[in-house]
This record gives sequence, structure tokens and C-alpha cells, in this order.
Amino acid sequence: MAEETAFHVNLFGPFEVTALDGTVVHVPSKRGKALIAALATGRKGQRTRDWLQKLLWQGRGRSQSSASLRQELRLIRKSFDNPEIVLSEHGILTLNPDLVSSNADRLQSGTDVADFLEGLDLPAPFDAWLAQQRQQTGGVPQAGGEGGTVLSEAAASTGEPIIYFRRDSSDEMMLEVANEVFQSQIEKGLTDLAPLDIRSTTSDLVAANHTLLKTQILESGHETLLRVVMPGAGAGLQNWTAHWRGQTQLLLGCENEDLLQLAYRAQEAAVDALTVSEARKNRISASLLGFRALRSIFSMERSDLDQADIDLQRAYELMPKGVFLAWRAFIQANLIVESTDLDPGYQAELAADLARRALLEEPENAALKAAASHVFLLTGQDATVAGELARDATALNPANPLGWASRANAEIAAGQIEASVEFSRRALQIGRFSRSRHWWEMQAGVSAALVGNYEAARDHSLMAHSLVPSFRPPLRYLAALENQRGDEAAKDAALEKIRGLEPDFDLKDLAEPNYPAGNLRRAGLA
Repeated sequence: MAEETAFHVNLFGPFEVTALDGTVVHVPSKRGKALIAALATGRKGQRTRDWLQKLLWQGRGRSQSSASLRQELRLIRKSFDNPEIVLSEHGILTLNPDLVSSNADRLQSGTDVADFLEGLDLPAPFDAWLAQQRQQTGGVPQAGGEGGTVLSEAAASTGEPIIYFRRDSSDEMMLEVANEVFQSQIEKGLTDLAPLDIRSTTSDLVAANHTLLKTQILESGHETLLRVVMPGAGAGLQNWTAHWRGQTQLLLGCENEDLLQLAYRAQEAAVDALTVSEARKNRISASLLGFRALRSIFSMERSDLDQADIDLQRAYELMPKGVFLAWRAFIQANLIVESTDLDPGYQAELAADLARRALLEEPENAALKAAASHVFLLTGQDATVAGELARDATALNPANPLGWASRANAEIAAGQIEASVEFSRRALQIGRFSRSRHWWEMQAGVSAALVGNYEAARDHSLMAHSLVPSFRPPLRYLAALENQRGDEAAKDAALEKIRGLEPDFDLKDLAEPNYPAGNLRRAGLA
């Protein structure tokens, strides 16, 4: 026992704390012991409050887990009869090194550590973290051997899905940087959506049981080839692959629309792979629930939206990530347009409140800001604020088509219709190969109609309707556009389809101020 400290923590065999005089300090709860152990094994005896809350109280929600942590700290300080035993500053807790020593360094010694915290059992994710510590043979920060993969301690405690990224390029610095810049676009998009554990690796073997995304850059003369691959489960199989060819300088900046499109395609492919692999494990996680909801949010089917809202509520309970609130706000706001049987005032208040709460929790989440901008515009909030949120979203992640679509809507609200056409085009270009293409097609149709390009508006509306026949806005535009063209047969066909969704619909409803077709009226089509 270290002589210079008043207390010593033994982490091997049964957990025990002894005072300098040899007396045993009684720590009453398992979570109290686990909390002390987690601090003792942290770098410099430190952990963040968020990390500890996720480790010991995941699933209780942010406010409840925070209260539980505060209560446990009070009990620990009471047990030690010393308020300075755990220090707190700027969201970081520290096991006071002037008062407490431990034998946590055994974890880094390379010796057998199978008896680490013997008999201390707690539910997930603590059990996974404990198992990981017991497997260490050469230092806590590193996973053994293959690829030298650095483990994210936050993710090691959450039980959320793991995705590995691998970069292959020549030793030329510019290509290495370009590869990292491109992958960072994909990582940003994924981490905005869910609390994933993202790791880097140099070996495919490390990711054998997880999702792996590889990027390879090859240079020939003035051209560069970028390949993105997500290998399948078996040897030689590929789930998904795509490539881009162009100038290296364009890749280095990663502002080219085709590159942004590729980054978004890779993000969606990763979401699909993660959703499938997690579902097969028969284990519910916040990420799985969030991804499952995201696949339904743009479907505009009422049953899908209701289930997505339930999944997002459950996801937020497991992991209080603001984007889950933002997607719920997105759903509730869209129901104002899609479901005319609902009270629009109540829906607007509910959606705007969820969006505001989300913004407070994750102020640098691009997907969240794009969704919040959309919500604010649909619910009649300040259009200037909505525009600023959309600009933030595209600055934080230019590979997100919803950010560009939200900017287009904000420009429409500001009367800058020509600018809205350009942003709508960019949203469609980036999201062209996505499952939500109908959404970007409709946005392009709205902007085209507002500048009087009715033929383009009709083409975009037809494509949106063909992709998702139950999506109501394209049908409304088609009915109005065919009426404007004087094509009675096409108009009647569109009206018949709308009435399959809204039995009492009449073309003159589009002119009613309370009917959700404001931009149609603004375009002079209703």
C-alpha cells in the first residue's frame, strides 16, 4: 500500500478499500465500487460524468442517470468521511491522487488480470467493460495485436455498434490527408445519426465480426481513383462498393458534389449494414432503434411514422442523444402536411418544442440542425433562425442532402427563389441514389414551380410520386400542374389518387389558407 495516501483501493480479487491504519472502508453499493474502480482505471484517475452515467446507468435517461451519479458520489464521500475523495471540475470526476492510491497499474503489466473486480456483477454495459478489462494483457488503451486498434473508452462502455474504418493509400502525405478528409465526411454523417463506436484499423481481421468500411486511393498521372468498399461476411464477397475518379486536389478539399454524393452513399450503405448486423444479434441498442426509425421517416406512411416515433423515444431513453429528439420533431412537423386530420396547432407546438430541446443537447450535430431548420419552417417559427440553422448544417456536413434541402426552403421563406433552385439541385445531386430520393425530387419540384418552370416541376413531381406513391405533396402538385396545362385526363388521374388518401379532396381545397399547400398557392397554381 502506498504510504503517501490515506486510502488504498484493491481492484483484484474482491474489491476492497483500506485506510492507512489498516481499517476497511465500507462502500455500500455495487455501483459505488464500480464507480471507484472506473475512476481508478481511467487516465490520471479521471472519467467524464457522461461516460460514467452511460457505464452505470444506461437506459435511465440523462436527468435520472445524472441524479443517480450525484447520489452515488454523496454515498462514497460519506463512506470515506472526506468530501475531497472525488474531485469534480468541468464535467470531469477525478479520484483524488493525494488521498487515494490503487493497484490499477496491474492492468498494464501484461500479467493475468482475470480476477479484476472478482464477484462484482452489474448489467450492461458495465459487464462488457468489465470483460474487456479482464482480457487486457498489455495496457488498457490498446486492443491486443491485430491492427493495433485504439479502443474508444466511451464506446467500450455503451454497448453500441462498432464500425471500423480502414484507409489505404500511398505514403505520399497529400493522398493520406485526402483519404482522411474523405473518411471524416462519412464519420461525421454517421456519428451525427447515432452513438456509434467508430474505430480505425489496418487489418480486416480485427473487424471480422463488425462493419468495416475501407477507402483506397490510387494515383496515376494527374488523376486519382478513390474506391470505397464494405466487404461482405464471407471471403471474396462484397456488400457494397463504389468509386470516384478525378483530380487529387478536388479530393483534398472534398467539396466536389460527386464526392459528397459518394460520402453520403457510403453513409447510407453503412447504416444498412449496421442495421442488419445489429438486428441479427437480437439485441436492442439506441443506434439500432435510431437507424430503424430513420429508414421509415421519409416513407410518409402513417404507420411507419408512428412506429418510428416509438423507436426514437426508446432510443432516447437508452442513450439521450439530441438527434433522436430532432427526428421525432421532424416526424411531428411532417404530419401537419401529410395528415390533415390532426390538430396543426398542437402538432406545431409539439414539433417545435422537441426541436428546441434537441438543439440544446447537440449544438454541432449537422443532421439535427438540418431537421430543426425544416421543423421551424413548417411550424411557423422564425424563418431567419431556420435559415441560420440550415447554413450551419451544410457547413458542418456538406454531404447531407437534408441540409441543402433545408437551405432551399429557408431561401424560399426569405423570398430568394433563385437561390432555392440551386440548393434544391444540390440536395438532389447528393441524395440521388438514396432511399429518400423522392424527398429531394419534391424539393426540386417546389423550387421549379416557384420560378415558373412548370415543366421541370412536373418532371420532379412525377419522379417523386413514382418512387413513393403514398407521398401526398407530389400528387397535389401534379393535380395543380396538369390543371394549369389543361390536361383533363392527367388532372383527373391525379385527383383520383389523392382521393385514395384523402377521400373528400377537391381541387379547390388547394386554395384554402389552412390546407398544407402554401408554396403551390405562392407559385400561382392554386
